[in-house]
Amino acid sequence: MKTRFKNRLGALAVAAALTGAFATQAMAERSELAIDQQGYERVNGNQMDCEPREICTTINTGNVCTVDFEADQTQLFGLDEAERCTVILYRPNE
Repeated sequence: MKTRFKNRLGALAVAAALTGAFATQAMAERSELAIDQQGYERVNGNQMDCEPREICTTINTGNVCTVDFEADQTQLFGLDEAERCTVILYRPNE
């Protein structure tokens, strides 16, 4: 009876350790993907002509990044691989 309990306790400890390791790894990967990025304003609405404005984030905070972080201002974008202003960025939490 005691041997069976010790075996189960050992297996439970291993399972808890593995779960913790995977959760920690997932959080680390998520934090690496969600970074602050320079937000660019499209000049004359052109995706190829971009002017740097505010620092925004890739984390979806529910509010898109805008000039001066004001809701009624122009939306800002991040640069894609072709250096065009197309990546949607969000207003960082204050």
